[in-house]
Amino acid sequence: MMRSLTLKSLMILSLLSSSIVANTIDDEVLKYEKQRIKRAVSKANGKINEINIVLKKDLKKDGWYGYVFNLDITVNGKSIQQKDTLFAKDGLISPELINTKTKRSFKDMMYPTLDKKYFSKEHLIAGNPDAKHTLVLFSDPLCPICTDEVPFIIENIMKNPKNIALYYYHMPLDMHPTAKTLSIASMIAKEQGVKDIDYKVYTKDFSNFYDAYKETDNNKALKYFNKTYNTNITMKQINSNKWTKKIKKDLQMAEDAFVNGTPTLFFDGEIDKSRMKYEAFLKQNNGEIK
Repeated sequence: MMRSLTLKSLMILSLLSSSIVANTIDDEVLKYEKQRIKRAVSKANGKINEINIVLKKDLKKDGWYGYVFNLDITVNGKSIQQKDTLFAKDGLISPELINTKTKRSFKDMMYPTLDKKYFSKEHLIAGNPDAKHTLVLFSDPLCPICTDEVPFIIENIMKNPKNIALYYYHMPLDMHPTAKTLSIASMIAKEQGVKDIDYKVYTKDFSNFYDAYKETDNNKALKYFNKTYNTNITMKQINSNKWTKKIKKDLQMAEDAFVNGTPTLFFDGEIDKSRMKYEAFLKQNNGEIK
């Protein structure tokens, strides 16, 4: 009995020691980041409002860890919120870490692993919700790369519905002034029963109707949407509290996943910068690729 208690005590002490060491390392990295950013913003007559660690990730590479920080700073009277990354190991801290084999930065890995909240039925647009593998897509209907790649992605999942579940999140970018209207119109059309609207909106290039980067007339965008998909959605619906809340929720989900561009894919919960891992999986499992 005494031996068991002693071993248990030792195990608890070991866990506590590991936690203390980890916290000490985290504190040192955070302290360094604050000092580094303070030097940078002071040169621009700025100040730090808040800096905190939002992600710590084991890189599985010789003891290195990556850290992502939320920065809230003021520069020349302007409030700025952005993320920053550092890497740390055994008292070493670096702003960059390169994989010499792939020639890619480990910053490409510094995204959170998506949890189950991203795999909701509401966002499933293709595939089997019980599939072993998942694909999460963040996209903007006016992004030129999206209009080129997203139909291909959706079609491949439609042709291989048992293998992968595809979840879609609207991420209209500010650089496309009417993208939010098109995204919300898609949500409304889906509720009204327009089949595969999340796919169809990418097969019709709205840039053929107007300049996606310059056009600010949302009425014009909605007019083309209604004409194209035979809907009768109004701007009153677009601006309603119900739909503005839904689009804000999608945008918040993107922010929580550190997504800042489109299209962005996560395969099995992990960021896929290549946007091809799901395709490689399908090929390995005799899936049909268009």
